[in-house]
Amino acid sequence: MNALSIRCIKAAFVYLAFGIGLGAWFALDRATGALLRPLHAELNLWGWATLLIYGMAYHMLPRFAGRPARWPALAAAQSWLAISSVALVAIGWIGVVRALPLAQPVLIAGGTLQVVAAALFVALMAHQLRGKQ
Repeated sequence: MNALSIRCIKAAFVYLAFGIGLGAWFALDRATGALLRPLHAELNLWGWATLLIYGMAYHMLPRFAGRPARWPALAAAQSWLAISSVALVAIGWIGVVRALPLAQPVLIAGGTLQVVAAALFVALMAHQLRGKQ
């Protein structure tokens, strides 16, 4: 498996561990669960599920297409953007709960970068699955 796929999959497992940890914490402290539910969803959906999909797709789709990825540096940049955007959103949610002044802009920036990373991934994979390069 290539380094790009491994990076996404490792990051997915880190975010899964944090998401599951939050879920376990919520079972013990319902008030915290009410406050941090969006963070829990973020870590499990964008962090775990989406990054795992990215990692598996970067491994499988070039093989299905029968050719290597055309822009590996752009794919690597996309993976770092996706991984860091989840962290930014997580920091933003924690800041919102703590009423920190810059929390909302950090949250918005992270969410925007997630959309950019997702759109870039779709474009890269669409090109990968399109006819001959």
